[in-house]
Amino acid sequence: MKYVPAPLDTYYRGITVHADRAIVWRWLCQMRVAPYSYDWVDNFGRTSPRKLTPGADNLAIGQRILVLFEVVGFERDHHITVQVRPGLRWFWGNTCCTFRVADSDEAEGCRLRMIMTVHDRPSRFAKSTGLYQVRKYLFPWVELVMVHKQFRTFKKLAEKMASEGPSEEAGNARIDRSR
Repeated sequence: MKYVPAPLDTYYRGITVHADRAIVWRWLCQMRVAPYSYDWVDNFGRTSPRKLTPGADNLAIGQRILVLFEVVGFERDHHITVQVRPGLRWFWGNTCCTFRVADSDEAEGCRLRMIMTVHDRPSRFAKSTGLYQVRKYLFPWVELVMVHKQFRTFKKLAEKMASEGPSEEAGNARIDRSR
């Protein structure tokens, strides 16, 4: 992994979305605005927006995203790669996530995938206080539940937008109907 040195743990998540790749990618950009998971847990009780936020797709390297992360790479309509901000790595480790939107083998739609890589070498503080053990064993299970909810939310919102057809809300989502 380009951003995370060994030793590491890797986790994979994915879902099929019956919407164009550009629409799904545009919803991924909304992670700059809100987490789209369990809002009562990771958004301080505020509901993640159900409409696209203008300009949220104007990504730049170093931007904060999902509170803990910063953007380290992206390609419009294809992927967003984020990494835990340096000041938070003492507990979260050098964690990196790539959210990738790819064509699906199905006739309509795409696959939304996440690959999370976690550097598995704790800081001295985390190791000496036992925080490392908590993160090491609970994090994959918590992450599974949170990302599952996040992906289901993105799926629902993207499919709704796709079924409604083109609108101003789609903003900069370029729709490729040539497939």
